Amino acid sequence: LYCPEMAVHWTGEKVVIDYDFCKGCGICAHECPVKAIAMVPESSEG
Repeated sequence: LYCPEMAVHWTGEKVVIDYDFCKGCGICAHECPVKAIAMVPESSEG
């Protein structure tokens, strides 16, 4: 699964997203073959 920021990693059979590196570009969600990733806007409420 492609991520230009290297925020997506495989650990065994699972994909893990490192939110410290994720910039929210959505490429991973677009490229996911089973559409298991969805981009959800962050809440403006604390």
